[in-house]
Amino acid sequence: MPAVETKNLSKRYGKVYALKNLDFTIDENEIMVLLGPNGSGKTTLLLILATVLKPTSGQANVMGFDVTTQPTRVRQILGVAFQEARGFWRHKPADILRFHASVCGVAKTERESAIESILKDLELWDARNKLFMHLSGGQAKRMEVSKVFVQRPKFAILDEPTSQVDLRGKRKIWAQILKLREEGSTILVATNEVREAEYLADRVTVLDKGNSVVCDTVRQLKDSITGGDIVELEIDTSDMQTLRNALGQIEGTVKIINASSNHLKAYVSMAESWVPKMTDICYQRKARISSIRVTEPSLDDVFLHFTGRTLRDGDT
Repeated sequence: MPAVETKNLSKRYGKVYALKNLDFTIDENEIMVLLGPNGSGKTTLLLILATVLKPTSGQANVMGFDVTTQPTRVRQILGVAFQEARGFWRHKPADILRFHASVCGVAKTERESAIESILKDLELWDARNKLFMHLSGGQAKRMEVSKVFVQRPKFAILDEPTSQVDLRGKRKIWAQILKLREEGSTILVATNEVREAEYLADRVTVLDKGNSVVCDTVRQLKDSITGGDIVELEIDTSDMQTLRNALGQIEGTVKIINASSNHLKAYVSMAESWVPKMTDICYQRKARISSIRVTEPSLDDVFLHFTGRTLRDGDT
């Protein structure tokens, strides 16, 4: 049984569907990344699984518990880091985390050490006694995700966990998410940042207009784009045209163009298998390869391939 499963899940606001007949699963001890632009339905799905919103129709289960009929059981195993940091404006980060830890049942003997550890790791220790209203956007966001890392729930939801955070801070948050998975948690991350998705995901679900378009590993999603890999070659040969024709016969070749007299650009599927075959042909024809540069498609390209839109085409 999947750790999380939805069947024909829909959420409608008036005549507009935020989610429409969504079938979606997360395996136990998996990091699932929801990738999609603003307005794709990511946050609506998270809020339904967190029991904040009720679906219009369909079913959603978390660890075997129905989010509509058994919300209390779901909340007992759930930790959430919301898109917007939540905290009383005159409270301090350390106090906010103490309150959260106590409400979530973290043992008294473990609270202070857990809070100190995560505040130091996410570089919030010096800001532990600042008022919430005085925190920068990045500090407030790091405090928000710290709630989940102190709690260490069985199922964790993180909505845009590194928005407003610099690259150094992002990497520290990503490391904590991976550590949480290693300890046995099942994790759902919503993002529109492709670097974050590639770094974290065991699988990626592409959401567009409330529908699941495709779900697979990052590698499989990239390999599914025909001709998505670009191999640029600088080659010293006396007969470039004959060599180009030979390379064009390699399985997975979509097209090859001459960028200059000694520079070829090949659009191929699965460059990892194409390049060794290319080097064999060049060796047989005594063509000397001066340089090779391989560029694989990004998750931006994956989203465009499956939806015809870019990740920046969201409504709001």
